[in-house]
Amino acid sequence: MKPMLIVEDDTTIRVTLNKFFVRLGYKVDVAESVEGALKQVRTRRYRLILLDLHLPDGNGLDLIGKFRELDEDTLVVIMTAFPEVRTAVATLKAGAYDYITKPFDLEDMQELVGRAMETSRLRQEVAWRRAQSNVCQVDGVGGDSPAWKRLTEVTQKIAGADHVPVLICGESGSGKERVARTIHCGSPRAGGPWVTINCSALPENLLESEMFGYEKGAFTDARQMKRGLLELADGGTFFLDEIGDLALTLQPKLLRVLETRTFRRLGGSREISVDVRFVAATHRNLPEMVKNGLFREDLYYRLNVGAIDVPPLRARREDILPLARYFLAEAARAVGSSTLVLAPALEPMLENYSWPGNVRELRNVLERAAILCAEGSVTSVQLPREIIGRAVPLVSAEKSDQPFVDLEAMERIYIQRVLDSVGGNKTRAAELLGITRLTLRNKIKDHDLDDSPVIP
Repeated sequence: MKPMLIVEDDTTIRVTLNKFFVRLGYKVDVAESVEGALKQVRTRRYRLILLDLHLPDGNGLDLIGKFRELDEDTLVVIMTAFPEVRTAVATLKAGAYDYITKPFDLEDMQELVGRAMETSRLRQEVAWRRAQSNVCQVDGVGGDSPAWKRLTEVTQKIAGADHVPVLICGESGSGKERVARTIHCGSPRAGGPWVTINCSALPENLLESEMFGYEKGAFTDARQMKRGLLELADGGTFFLDEIGDLALTLQPKLLRVLETRTFRRLGGSREISVDVRFVAATHRNLPEMVKNGLFREDLYYRLNVGAIDVPPLRARREDILPLARYFLAEAARAVGSSTLVLAPALEPMLENYSWPGNVRELRNVLERAAILCAEGSVTSVQLPREIIGRAVPLVSAEKSDQPFVDLEAMERIYIQRVLDSVGGNKTRAAELLGITRLTLRNKIKDHDLDDSPVIP
């Protein structure tokens, strides 16, 4: 629970309120002047401030604006001995949450503070919900292959340990962010915020200000205080995508947050505490980067407590067709069609392609096919040429003891599949194969292929 601050120059009232709220379980700090209050707020975050209107060295109304500059989410309740309408209007215009007149009953004060705390909690929850919009909706993208099942088991176990940092490694497009979201949604932090930052998408100085935030006047354009993404992630999960691209100068600052759960905004002097789970992902070889001095060894080991390796799509071929059908159905709905299916002749092409772009490439290919094929069966006509040209059979370890098919027989099978997929259209088949129509005719004759028009 974030603490509350009581700013009151009357010793009796200050001590009474302090003892009263401490007994109720609140964390309480006190100050008796404008100077003392500003000193406290500059060094600590408060959810609520009980502020006396008239202080020895200044007016409480003037303090409200300064408090909001330091932390826009802090709520202020004014305590005043002048129950006038204009006083009430002035406090609310200045940005106060509410006011209470002296002398007041402690039960009334307790009710007001409870209401303010609940308002603060609800505002934070709304911000959380916006930050994690649709994060935990199941998208059906996974698989039933042994490799994916092993990954799922490891992910579920790590998700439950909600303070353990996680490092997810895998090729680009393999689904690292989906694994990270699964960890968040399967943890006790699922109701908290999900905040992400891409370490390769921003220049170093902008990345630092986005991550840690900044105080007013920290640099030329810092006209007001801005909370960083770390603060927005308080109570939830902070996902650092492409952590391997994080600048060396920022790595010790991140390490400090990981170890102490505290940091300072740019240009700030107060320590800000956060309760955040760190999940990082990279396609880079971090151990090799550590050897070459491009990544801090201590940061690597601190992140690598919960280690997860996401297998590439080519290592789980059993998942290719189920994923393809899912993406095609998803894309078909987007273009207003419900009749798109994969042509049978297309299936071995998808299975035999190496998918260097992994799941992301598969999704993009099926989205493109859905746009090009308004209805009916998606065939190789709708596939990019590089897939048709590079769709070569992959020999798995389980089948490595079987005899290889000779090259001539493989060519015959492949040309026949291409012809079938384009309905016997020799011009289109020649384009997909990267040969001339005359060469194709000769190969059809040499291999004694069936070149009659067919509908896949």
